[in-house]
Parts: sequence; structure tokens; C-alpha cells
Amino acid sequence: MRAAVERHFGVRVAFQNCHRIALFDPAARDEYAHFVSPRAQVLNQKPELVNC
Repeated sequence: MRAAVERHFGVRVAFQNCHRIALFDPAARDEYAHFVSPRAQVLNQKPELVNC
């Protein structure tokens, strides 16, 4: 499903943990890398969503 969405809309799907999703332009490599980095994932954790 993820690949179909990416192809159809011409975007790159990124997940951060299980509760945050973003769509990026394929040319936005630095922004994508920052969003999916371990540091960004840790900073965006919420205690109530840790066990999702």
C-alpha cells in the first residue's frame, strides 16, 4: 500500500514511531533524513503512545 501511495501521488511516505506520518517530495532528501533520524524519533515520543 505504501508503494502504491508513493507512486500514485509522487511523494515519499515517512513514519516516525507509530503515531506520526509525513509525506515528502522525493527531492527533499535532507528533510526526509532528518524526520526519520533516531534523534527526531526519540524527541517526538509521547509517553501515552510508547506502546503503540
